[in-house]
Amino acid sequence: MIEPRYRLWVGSGNLVPGAFGPFTWFITDFDQRRHFSVTYAPKVPVENREETEDICIEELKKHLDNLGNGVYGFRFSEPDGPITTSTDLKDDATIYVNDPALSSLGLSFPVKTIYLGSLTELDRLAPLVDKVSYHNTHGATTTAAFKYWFMANGMSRIWYELNDWCRLPRDHPHIVPFDSVVLNDVTGRIVGFTSRFVPGGTLHENNATTRPFRLCWFRQLLSVVDDLNYKYGVMHQDIAARNLLINEDDNLQIFDFNYAISIAEYYTPEHDDVKGVVFTLYEIITLDEHFRDVPHKDQDAEALLQMEWSKHPDVKLDSDIQAFRDVLNDWVSRRKQRRFEPRDTWLSWPHLSEWPLAPRALYGPDGEVTGKEMRPTAALSRRELVRMGEPFWNWERPASYRLAEALSRGDSNGSLPDGAETNESGIGCGSVDTCAVP
Repeated sequence: MIEPRYRLWVGSGNLVPGAFGPFTWFITDFDQRRHFSVTYAPKVPVENREETEDICIEELKKHLDNLGNGVYGFRFSEPDGPITTSTDLKDDATIYVNDPALSSLGLSFPVKTIYLGSLTELDRLAPLVDKVSYHNTHGATTTAAFKYWFMANGMSRIWYELNDWCRLPRDHPHIVPFDSVVLNDVTGRIVGFTSRFVPGGTLHENNATTRPFRLCWFRQLLSVVDDLNYKYGVMHQDIAARNLLINEDDNLQIFDFNYAISIAEYYTPEHDDVKGVVFTLYEIITLDEHFRDVPHKDQDAEALLQMEWSKHPDVKLDSDIQAFRDVLNDWVSRRKQRRFEPRDTWLSWPHLSEWPLAPRALYGPDGEVTGKEMRPTAALSRRELVRMGEPFWNWERPASYRLAEALSRGDSNGSLPDGAETNESGIGCGSVDTCAVP
């Protein structure tokens, strides 16, 4: 499930000049994949308009569980007062990505594709990441992690990750295999990708207090980092226990390439993966993560190497700390003597240079839709698609738990909302809607 603290996100706002607003914030619920317009029209003057963001998100937390289908948002004047909900299409803040075509990947080799409608949701792992299953061409069931975009914000980073990961080898023993490109059933264009789902949790979720950390796993981490950097020309840039798994063959595997860069294009010394490896080993052994709680440029791995490390009393290792430190120090020393030299095996991938054509509404003097035209565009307004009678993929889904109850308990648990049902196959990922002008 998506933890309550990560469930709501404020994408933008519309702040009318003046102390009384009204102040509207556009808030996304990642669990339901819904967008809400929350408007605060205070009865008393507001000194800092930016502070109304927190007021609006707190108000949405209180009312979210009771906002039925077709409610685009609400308005209020007092934080503890009544709200007025809106089902007016003009308040629909939903913006979709104008998805790129498969050819935009520029691949020189075939890649497996699956359609969004063939996926069955099994779990919601994080914002924009689901655990899913689907039947392959031989009738067998594949379980995968599905990473996607359903809105424009953040899409470029996932697009970049897709381009990188799909070019890495599927058979590398220490890289979670890329699985397939996922296409929208309506347009046939790309909405995300799947990678193989490795059960058992990450090294952060299932840390060395429950499963002894092995020296051979650490050596495997060093090996795959060297392969990524020197063989494939990729800098991961997010080496951390949360991005490391132990697979069924008892091998360490790395995943999550959403911060990865091409060394040939973007490398700078401050973003070297050596830093991530040093911090990761230290955090696994000590369970102390505060040294990384600073901006990336200020993280000092060299200072950490000069410190004496003390194992957390609950952490279990298969070798003493010095053995791990000796391997790390030797590797760091060798890395300092080695340069990045481009090879034929270095990966490169295209940027998203231009957006595909999409219908855009033409309006008359009274605001009525008089026609439409095709032109390149990055984002599509659902409100406009509905007014034009254009089909679109409906990303919205039922809530998986009641937010207010989970927040009141102060934990990550939640119950199914009234009327929601689930089973072993999970909840459907979405549906195709063709809407007439209301």
